Amino acid sequence: MSGKWQTDTTGRPRGRDRLTTDERQALRQARRIERRLARRERNKRRLLVTISILPSLFTLGNGLLGFAAIHLATRTAIDGQPAMLGTAAWLLFAAMICDMLDGRLARFARKTSDFGGQLDSMCDVISFGVAPAVLMVRAVMAAVHSPQVTRVPLLWRLSPIGIERVLWLAGGIYVAGAVMRLARFNVENEPDESAHMSFRGLPTPGAAAAVATLVLLFHRLTHLGDADSSGAWWSMIGQDAALWIAAGVGVVLPVMTFAVGLLMVSNFRYPHVINQYIRGRKPLGYLVKLLVLAAAAMLEPFLAMAAAATAYATGPAVAAMVRPGRRGRSAARAADELTDDDAAPEEQVIDLPDDDDGEVEEED
Repeated sequence: MSGKWQTDTTGRPRGRDRLTTDERQALRQARRIERRLARRERNKRRLLVTISILPSLFTLGNGLLGFAAIHLATRTAIDGQPAMLGTAAWLLFAAMICDMLDGRLARFARKTSDFGGQLDSMCDVISFGVAPAVLMVRAVMAAVHSPQVTRVPLLWRLSPIGIERVLWLAGGIYVAGAVMRLARFNVENEPDESAHMSFRGLPTPGAAAAVATLVLLFHRLTHLGDADSSGAWWSMIGQDAALWIAAGVGVVLPVMTFAVGLLMVSNFRYPHVINQYIRGRKPLGYLVKLLVLAAAAMLEPFLAMAAAATAYATGPAVAAMVRPGRRGRSAARAADELTDDDAAPEEQVIDLPDDDDGEVEEED
């Protein structure tokens, strides 16, 4: 073993041979680097464990915000205090933010699981399935039983019992559509982010946004006479005109709730707003559209939000109704061109035997 050195299990040299100074420093440096890498790996595992808990917390926050919205919308039936419909509607938008962040945190931590998907759907049923329907029913019924109802056209002429039945029918269709939409999503869902560029059927957050924004607009129009009301609506149209508009919104609100309940279980393709319109590089036209939306939101946020959410919810269905006419004309034009192309070879086949017969007669 002369000329060589050996080490024991602790890494220290044994025998007559000893490490040189440079070799000892290199070994010490290697051990230091190994300890540093091990420390980084432990910290990384701790961070991933922490991040994997965050998605579940955001998901539960989504469900709790939906529960809080239902409580604030039904306060009159619980403790006699006035319902806070505006605050309840804003809580639904906070729930949408939690729903948007939980999936991204889970994918970032590489901790996506079936448990997280099922938990997310259960919380979505509360926030985007039950809460918007409750808000719609309570908003319209609160206007019907309000002291100002005699000033709201159309509403005061209808029976409260009949209105409540219609509202419960629209709300029931909405809740059933949301539950079936989430069940279908769980079956068809793929964890890959590239598969989430569009959805089959209206997403439940989009349906909830369509209802919540109309509730905010309806609540705003019926409370313009309050002391805290200010802005463009009061100075431009006045309270009497606002009540007429509120009557129209009150009629549209249950109709929209019924419609989005059906659109959630439809086969129309809806784009993923974040993945298609915000992420990645976009042309200058996108910036112009965003500036126009921002300007409209600054002038009157309630009207701009209601218009944007309604356009997103009904846009694919309207486009599908307009498209069949164009497709029919294009199919008829293609059929005519195909008929013309097929007729030419037939004429050539028929003429060829006549030419041959003529040639034979000339030779005879």
